[in-house]
Amino acid sequence: MCGIHCTYRCTRNPSKRLLNRGPDHQGSVTCGPVTLSSYVLHVQGTGKQPLQKSGNHLVFNGQLFGIPNSYTNDTSYLLDQICEKGPVDVAASCRGPAAVILYQEDQNTLWFWRDYFGRRSLLISFSGDGFVLSSVAGSEGEWKEVPACGLFRVTKESLECYPYSDRATIAETFCRESFKDFDFRMGRDLNMGVCGLNLTVSPTLDLDNWNETIEQFHDHLLKSVQKRNDCCSSPLQFNEEIENRYAERHCDSDTGIVMEPSGARVAVLFSGGLDCTVLAYLLDISAPKDEPIDLLNVSFGNTLTPDRISARGSLEDLQRVCPDRQWNLIEIDVSKNELQKAREKHITGLVYPHSTVLDDSIGCALWFAARGAGTSTPSRENHHHVLYSTARLLFSGIGADELLGGYSRHRSAWERGSWEGVLSEISLDINRISERNLGRDNRVVGDHGRDSVAPFLDEDFVSFVNQLPIQNKVDFTKERGVGEKLILRKLAASYGLNSCSILPKRAIQFGSRIAKLEGKKEKGGDKCTRFIRT
Repeated sequence: MCGIHCTYRCTRNPSKRLLNRGPDHQGSVTCGPVTLSSYVLHVQGTGKQPLQKSGNHLVFNGQLFGIPNSYTNDTSYLLDQICEKGPVDVAASCRGPAAVILYQEDQNTLWFWRDYFGRRSLLISFSGDGFVLSSVAGSEGEWKEVPACGLFRVTKESLECYPYSDRATIAETFCRESFKDFDFRMGRDLNMGVCGLNLTVSPTLDLDNWNETIEQFHDHLLKSVQKRNDCCSSPLQFNEEIENRYAERHCDSDTGIVMEPSGARVAVLFSGGLDCTVLAYLLDISAPKDEPIDLLNVSFGNTLTPDRISARGSLEDLQRVCPDRQWNLIEIDVSKNELQKAREKHITGLVYPHSTVLDDSIGCALWFAARGAGTSTPSRENHHHVLYSTARLLFSGIGADELLGGYSRHRSAWERGSWEGVLSEISLDINRISERNLGRDNRVVGDHGRDSVAPFLDEDFVSFVNQLPIQNKVDFTKERGVGEKLILRKLAASYGLNSCSILPKRAIQFGSRIAKLEGKKEKGGDKCTRFIRT
């Protein structure tokens, strides 16, 4: 993972927050009207950025899977593919989270794009007759997210867009509204190879093939987890710099803290719910048995929250069905004072340009969870003893609710009498997940020098799930906690994960109690008055 930054025909200093994203290497190059900067976190091998070959200058924030063993990192592979095939064909064929900026010196052409699901952040801000691209916003100017809708090519005063085939309208709207002083045209559509949603409504569930479908679902999800686990080579090295950074970010006045590294290479953002517990189980299959796995659980207000209760219950299930694994449940407690200080100093600038109450709640919860420092369950009597997660890679369950009908609005659509309405809601959720969640979440998690991955949003897995009939995903004749995400619940039960298999969906802002901590009556879509951009 990296923080990337580009100025085009303007001067704008990179945000200092980019340094947090890439502690392993920083580099910069200027070519004509373009300056490219990169801040690298080594997850998949080692390497430096920007990379240059045959007049192509590249900065890349993301992960590519299945690259040949002859490459020491995925950025080198990506650049070779661009030199061989060109950026248009590469953008259409690459699999994995990506935000890419490429400058072709001989053609004086700048390219930039995000992957189909928008799993990596890329923002844009205009300055004079130029603009700035960056993983996180700087303190100057107004910023917006580059939509995950296509590939953009800028040459002098012209802009060309190669839209993803189902997002041409979004791409054209963004280009016309944002690049008003540029001559604009649309290029050919890019087929991203992700199967569209199956809109067929069957009268009943196909019970004859149900067990086979669950096995196939398991195989696809396990493969998605394995490829992400395999790309992470080593844990973070616990050192004085990490201790100092934690002390600087521990916004309470508590002193005398003793930190202990967890030794884990990977971790799970862990509420104890269905999605994350299934991922933890599949990580146990994927990772060597002598490695610990961290489970990061956040609660606000130093109370026994619903997410803390469910995390402990699901931990017991994991310890029972995976007894050879060392599971580190790291319980992260956040006081009101620490929340308010961290929001002002760190989180607001990361969540921006998002600005709602819901963005605040999720952004704050993710930031503290990704910090990865708390008390382990056996040592809760000693709050001065902090277990610090050394995981470079954090597994997230995001995408499961969107794909599998996990939200209350999906049930509401069915209650209004329309399977077509359910399918419409699911399609809408999948298509807008980049603008609602993924860019923001990438900015927040990356601030701790860690990378996050979303196995439920693997292209091959999404294609498999999309082609399943809706009756494989939900049965709203059953109560909450049973009828949603039906196939995933059946899978969890087959693993022996009994607690999470019947837990209803609970949003992080309610399960962690952050929404209750400050005692304000607000709606999630309201503009958050606590955000003060610095």
